[in-house]
Amino acid sequence: MVFQKILGNLLIMKKMQLFKIALYSILLFSISEIILVSCKSNYVILNIENKKAPQNELPNDIQSITILNRSINKQFLNHREDSLQMYFYRKGYQLSTTVLDSTAADTTIQALAQLLFESGRYDVVVPKNRNIRRKISYNLVPDTLTPDTVKKICDDYNTDALLVMEKFATKTMADYTSERIKNDYSISGTSHYASLDLKYDALFRVYKPGHKTFIKEIKLSDTIYWESADYSQERLFQKLPTIKQALISAGIKVALDLDSQLSPGWIQEKRGYFLIQHKNDQGQSFMNENNITEAAKYWTEMSQSKKKKVRSMAEFNLALASELNGDIDKAIEWGVKSYYSFYRVQTENYLKKLNAKKK
Repeated sequence: MVFQKILGNLLIMKKMQLFKIALYSILLFSISEIILVSCKSNYVILNIENKKAPQNELPNDIQSITILNRSINKQFLNHREDSLQMYFYRKGYQLSTTVLDSTAADTTIQALAQLLFESGRYDVVVPKNRNIRRKISYNLVPDTLTPDTVKKICDDYNTDALLVMEKFATKTMADYTSERIKNDYSISGTSHYASLDLKYDALFRVYKPGHKTFIKEIKLSDTIYWESADYSQERLFQKLPTIKQALISAGIKVALDLDSQLSPGWIQEKRGYFLIQHKNDQGQSFMNENNITEAAKYWTEMSQSKKKKVRSMAEFNLALASELNGDIDKAIEWGVKSYYSFYRVQTENYLKKLNAKKK
C-alpha cells in the first residue's frame, strides 16, 4: 500500500513536471515566434545585381580599344545566300566542308564592338578600313604585330589598346535522311530529318603600346547546331537556317563568347535594410520609389539618434545606400559604425560580403 501510494505521488509529480515543461515550451515557442515575426517585419529583403569580374579581365588602364580583323584572306568570299544554299542542296544536304564567309567574319567584329561598348567597361573604335592584309592561309596563326605598328594604330585612333581577330574559320556539317513510313491504317508517307552543325575556331590577341608582344591571347572553339524533322521536305528546311544565316550566327556567337571573357557580368544577390518606423516608414517609401538619395537623407537624420538601436539601423541602411551608389569603402565605414553602435548578425554578415566584394 505504501509503495503504491509513493508511486502514485511520484506519477502525479511527474505529470505536473511534464505539464510545466510543456507549458514552458509553448511559451518559449510563442515568444520565439513573436521575435521572428518582429525581426522579419522589421527587415526588408532586396534583390540587387552586382558586377562579376570577367575571366580575362584587361588591365584597368585599358579603357578604350581599337578592333581590327586580320583573319580574312583571298580564300574568304562573300557568299550569296541562295547560291550557297543551292550548292548544299545539290550535294543532297550531306556535306562536311569549311566555308569561309567574309560577312560572317565582319559580323563578329561589329557585334563584338557593340557588346564591349554596351558593357560600360570600354570605349570602342572600329575603323572603316578594319581589315589588316593577310597573305597566309586561313588556318595558320600570323606573327605578332610589331610594337611600332601597334603604337601607330593606337595613336591614330586615340585608344589604349588594340584588339585583333587573328583567325576565323567555320566548318559546316549538313546531314539529311528520309524514311518511308507505314502506319496501322496502311497509309504510307515519308519522314524527313535534317541537321546542321557549324564548328567555329577563332583567335584574338590584345596588344598594348609599349609592349614587345601581345598582352593577352584568347582562343575560342565550339559547335552550334540545328535539327529538324517533318513529313514535308519543304517545311523541314523552312525550320532550319540557311547556310549563310548559320555562318552569320557563328560570327555573332564568337563575339558573345569573347565578350563574356572580357566584359564584367552581373550576378543576383540579396541585400536588406531595416524599417526604423513600424508604420509608414519613410525610408521604405523612398526605396519603393527607387529614390536612394532621399532614403539616404532620411537615414542620415536618423543616424543622429541617441537610441543605439535606431542609430545602428540607420547606419546599416546607409551602408546599403553607399553600396548601391558604388562606394564600397563608404559602405564598409557605415557598416562598421552600425556594428559598434549595436551588434546584429545581419551587420556582421553584411560586412563580410562587402569586404569580399572589395577584394
